[in-house]
Amino acid sequence: MNVVPPIRPIAENRVVAHLREYGAVSAKKPMGYAPSRLTHARALKRLREAGVVKGGDGALYLDEAAWDARRGKRRRRAFALLTVAGAGAALAALTTLRG
Repeated sequence: MNVVPPIRPIAENRVVAHLREYGAVSAKKPMGYAPSRLTHARALKRLREAGVVKGGDGALYLDEAAWDARRGKRRRRAFALLTVAGAGAALAALTTLRG
């Protein structure tokens, strides 16, 4: 069984890491950024649409508060999904045991 990594979150994390690495974390110190990978370009577009990366072309910066909120939302969604899957598995196990 092949496990496919979650490409979208990984690409978003790498875009954010790039902006942090160069200190582009405020409007006072933006940076130009043109990703060479298609997945990173798409991630940058999603982050700009979500308001996590702000600024104009050639002057981008990371909004840390928006990034934290986006990551928190992603974690809550994953936790809810795992909770539902766990409840479903427990219910399946109970009905199997009752026979």
